[in-house]
Amino acid sequence: MPTYDSLISRLQEKLQDEKHLTCHKILRQFIHLFEQLKTREIPIEELGEPIDRLDRFLEIEPLRFGQLRTLKGNIHSVLKKKFEILPPHFYRGQWMSLGMVIFGIPLGTALGNIGFMAIGIPIGLAIGVAKDKKALQEGKTLTDI
Repeated sequence: MPTYDSLISRLQEKLQDEKHLTCHKILRQFIHLFEQLKTREIPIEELGEPIDRLDRFLEIEPLRFGQLRTLKGNIHSVLKKKFEILPPHFYRGQWMSLGMVIFGIPLGTALGNIGFMAIGIPIGLAIGVAKDKKALQEGKTLTDI
């Protein structure tokens, strides 16, 4: 099992060589994520299989954005389940769609104009931002780059 320091240094080496902008961006996000997890003193062993897959994946040339994004999502889901640590803007994304379903569709149907369906998006967005702010104050959210 690699350590945070070894993963960060390998990611920085890959970052130097990477030419694709999308892979470059997600490599920076990985570095930032592992630095935050290191400062929170979360044991890397607890993250398990996604870290092993990332470690093996870093040996492959060229890097593939889709696989990197999937690995990042897997790490975020382990953090959410085991440590109740959420990715940045988690509730905002979740509540934007829920707002449309919970508020927009019923309002549009009740008023007889499906155009009102879009009114649920800003309502859900406001709820999500409030929940994200609360989670950030409680220290349950990772910071964004």
